[in-house]
Amino acid sequence: MVELVVVGGRGLRSLAVVALGLGAALLGACSGDDEATTTMTGTTGTGVTTATTTSTTTDPTTTMTTTTDGETTTAGETTGAPASCGDGVVDDGEECDDGNGENGDACTNLCTVAACGDGIVGPGEACDDGNDVDDDECSNSCAPLSCGDGIQSGDEACDDGNADNTDACLDTCVLASCGDSYVQEGVEECDDGNDDDADACVACAMAVCGDGAVQDGIEECDDGNDDDTDACLAGCIANVCGDEIVHVGVEECDDGNDDDTDDCVACADAVCGDGFVQEGVEDCDDGNDVDDDDCSNACEVTVLANCKEIKAAKPESVSGLFIIDPDLDGPNPPFQAYCDMTTDAGGWTLILNRSVNSDNTGQPDINLINGTFDNTRANNWNYDVDHFWADATDIVFADRENNLCDNCEISGYDAAIRVAKPMIDAYSPACTNISTGLSAKKLVGPSAGQTGTAYMCAASLGWGNCSGKVCHYGTHTTNTPNNGSWSQNQWNEMHFPSKYSSYAAHGDHQNEGSAWCRSCGGGQAPIVNQSSTCCKQSNQNNAKSRWTIWVR
Repeated sequence: MVELVVVGGRGLRSLAVVALGLGAALLGACSGDDEATTTMTGTTGTGVTTATTTSTTTDPTTTMTTTTDGETTTAGETTGAPASCGDGVVDDGEECDDGNGENGDACTNLCTVAACGDGIVGPGEACDDGNDVDDDECSNSCAPLSCGDGIQSGDEACDDGNADNTDACLDTCVLASCGDSYVQEGVEECDDGNDDDADACVACAMAVCGDGAVQDGIEECDDGNDDDTDACLAGCIANVCGDEIVHVGVEECDDGNDDDTDDCVACADAVCGDGFVQEGVEDCDDGNDVDDDDCSNACEVTVLANCKEIKAAKPESVSGLFIIDPDLDGPNPPFQAYCDMTTDAGGWTLILNRSVNSDNTGQPDINLINGTFDNTRANNWNYDVDHFWADATDIVFADRENNLCDNCEISGYDAAIRVAKPMIDAYSPACTNISTGLSAKKLVGPSAGQTGTAYMCAASLGWGNCSGKVCHYGTHTTNTPNNGSWSQNQWNEMHFPSKYSSYAAHGDHQNEGSAWCRSCGGGQAPIVNQSSTCCKQSNQNNAKSRWTIWVR
């Protein structure tokens, strides 16, 4: 027997045919009933199929065995189908042959091992476009492109393959930008994801004074500059009047104080007419444009002689303090006086304020200035009656029992009597037993409104002869020269001792119980006029009073 072994592919197939032909010739040389036996044995290794053919004749001297890989032929005869891809046999040039028509398994229908890039979606592949373009819809690793695979594709702005949102590419494959709510490290200080410039993060930077955005609850303003003459100061504080910084175009000045007598008033230059008297510059400033009132439009005091003239020039005047100048252009300077602009048609000038038991010398001469004006009516003072005599037509005597009369009108006293001024050209303290009956009216107190006659001697504004001088200032109910004839206490009797009265020598003004006396409150009830004990005895017609004289 002759054995031929063929291993390999289609290149050795012809050798097998020759061997088969030779076998046939040998068989032909034999005759008879010789038995021929053909045996095919296949041995398969990795991708290799081995076929063994054995031919046997009865010729005891001839035996041939042929072994081939792949196909086996016997002399002049072929066994099996021709070799082809898909026949389940790995032939020469085939990487594999699984003998099926499934193209997506490990062996393609082209008898090649499935691989990424062969254009066929094989095992483990999500896609296979058969090209080497890595940024199209299918990557070179046969996976569909997606955000996070590190390959920028499609509508991705970036793809850095990581989940770090603090770098330049977010995990959504969008480029990091201000407003995405992620703080890009080294680029942004903050990122709150909104466009609210009033919070702590402005354009991805921490809000600070000077960034031009007003941070709510922190800054009053923020104009983004360092100009302190505009509406917003350094420190993001609003420029306001009183901060000592002039707001250009808004303030004329800013001295940082609330003194309205200097040259800057409410951050405006002090001017005549602003209602504030500029010290050393203006006499007055009433803030109006009326030129004929107390203060002219040039802020000069329009001084009138007395309260009666003020009332006539400005009828709407209310009671209070006024500057008057009885001699006008004369040598005496203007001074302050209290004017009653209400009682009995108003126009009354207060010229004397005195306490009965204030000293041992009695009352001063009223044709001399004594003491300093005190509007609280707490101290003793009087003006010179000569200043007012020429223009006066009426006199009022008013008293207030036991109390002061702080800044009050005549109506605030307990009793007041108005009398006509004696028609004599000049005041005189003389009283030489000559008394004159004058018209009188009770303005305040018991019998208020009653009119009649009261007595005063000559031009003394009083009554009683004390060595040729007036004994008491005020009115008396009878025509009498007697210093002690004062106790009638009638409605038209109202007086207090002068310095010439003998009662000035009685008692001690520092000892309330012995203070000198002999004043009469004009028809007051006994309990009122009994308010002071003097001359070391009680007398129901004696009164401790605050006395005043008014002229009009």
